[in-house]
Amino acid sequence: MTVEIAVAMLIAWAVGKANRVGKPINGLTDEALDLAVNRVRNAVVAKLGGDPAVQQLLNEARATRGAVSSATQVAAERSLSVAVAGDSGFSAELDRLTAPPTPPPAPAGSGSRYNNSGTFAGVMGDISATGPVTVKSKIVHQAKRHPVLATFVVVGAVALLGFSADRLMSDPSSGPQPGGGAEAMAGTWTASDGTGTKTFGSDGGRCDGFFYNNGEPLDIGGPMTCSISSKPDADGRYTLIVTQSPNRAKYRVEFTDAEHASVFDTSGTELYGLERF
Repeated sequence: MTVEIAVAMLIAWAVGKANRVGKPINGLTDEALDLAVNRVRNAVVAKLGGDPAVQQLLNEARATRGAVSSATQVAAERSLSVAVAGDSGFSAELDRLTAPPTPPPAPAGSGSRYNNSGTFAGVMGDISATGPVTVKSKIVHQAKRHPVLATFVVVGAVALLGFSADRLMSDPSSGPQPGGGAEAMAGTWTASDGTGTKTFGSDGGRCDGFFYNNGEPLDIGGPMTCSISSKPDADGRYTLIVTQSPNRAKYRVEFTDAEHASVFDTSGTELYGLERF
């Protein structure tokens, strides 16, 4: 089952974020699914490299927006099954990465009760009684005396909670926020194709090692410059333009997180992965 889920996640990764919205896999959706498909793809590439069956799966998924043939899926599953059978560590990692979300724990003290004399018998919980229960509260008493004021207090509390939640959701420090553009690309990277490190100037100008021709790196000498779009396209990928006069080429870059990215040619074929050096 793990292998089938992993293949489904590889397909979801290949079609891009915009094309997998609203399509849960093994109970994972939205940001949780985005994170899972990126991690599964990275684990599979690290283990299998350029396995032909896996590469065919990714290419076909991009070309058909996920409508991959059964034969292609079976071939990819076979390659993954062989890898899983021969490497218990990889098998355990794939199990972990494809696992469904863990349900939140039940609130502490959910079994607490009031007894039938109105005495609180626990920390928090339901009210269970065989007779009348009277709960005396200064707050309730004041609310009854000043209903209008109580209404404003409740409305204010709800607004404050909403504002706090909005700040939490929009605060970049609250969780991983994959970046984009020149700021995210700047630095030194290690390429997954074994061609050494690649550098991207912090000013978005000078760069090194990013020009590829027919799937292979090409350097004819002289300065190389790179520019990258400030916003992603519908598939969540940024446009990278590399120039080494008279040569000029365009690529697509997808950031997995702040430390990882993938570079594709204009047809959607992945050329190599990047890991921050």
